[in-house]
Amino acid sequence: MDIFRHMVKRYIANDTLSVRLHSGLLISMINLSIILSILLSSFLFTGCAGTTKANKGMAVKMEDMGRSLVFQGKSREGLSYLIKAEKLDPNNPDIEHEMALVYENIGEYDLALQHFKRAIGLKPNFSEAVNNMGALYSRMKEWDKALECFQQAISNVLYKTPHFAYHNIGLVYFYQGDYPKAIENYQKALRLAPSYVNVYYDLASAYIALNRFEDAVEIYKKAVALSPQSMQADLSLARLYIKMNKKQEAIDELKDIIESDPRSQAAKEANQLLQDMIKK
Repeated sequence: MDIFRHMVKRYIANDTLSVRLHSGLLISMINLSIILSILLSSFLFTGCAGTTKANKGMAVKMEDMGRSLVFQGKSREGLSYLIKAEKLDPNNPDIEHEMALVYENIGEYDLALQHFKRAIGLKPNFSEAVNNMGALYSRMKEWDKALECFQQAISNVLYKTPHFAYHNIGLVYFYQGDYPKAIENYQKALRLAPSYVNVYYDLASAYIALNRFEDAVEIYKKAVALSPQSMQADLSLARLYIKMNKKQEAIDELKDIIESDPRSQAAKEANQLLQDMIKK
């Protein structure tokens, strides 16, 4: 709402602006009337440039346009509007945060860090920005700085989505090979948000790394129950059964996937797994 996860498996958990993942900032498509309003305001703007209230109103419109473009996958176009918004409202931590996310998305990590730090400087308890800065440090493999950010985020009792930060701490420990600590933090995330399905996949991966296959099976089953339409948990469970040499369980799981939606991508993958099993 994915999120260093591109390096190995899936995205790290973020409170984000763009299409990537877990969102603390809800983005909606901007309609034609708003676009026309922005254009009209741009003509009127020269006459009220000195008015702080007018500047802030214009900044909101520019920010909305920037978000909309980013949501559509036009990151650089969206960024140009966010830059205009920042000039109109230079002490707005939300705009700084949004700019940081877009800079990160286009690979400008140094600029992203600058804007994360500015957002946090303007709003010291901005835990969403702190968590996201930790995600960026994770992408850069600066693990100690990443952990420091995640710990800082969860230390704020007003942080609305601490399960993201606990998940991220678990991911750092997982990639460092400390699977017990990864499991401990994944479980903390799930205690706070039992329906946060992404953690189940990572928890299962940590159990598999410790050869705790039966524990992983139970976790995948929970993920299946939480997201019955996606089939990704079903595929993961089938692959685990194959790894455990439980062929009949794997076959049953794969057939269920194929029968559920024969034309889906999951069904294609399930068919391929079945064919690979037959060849062996």
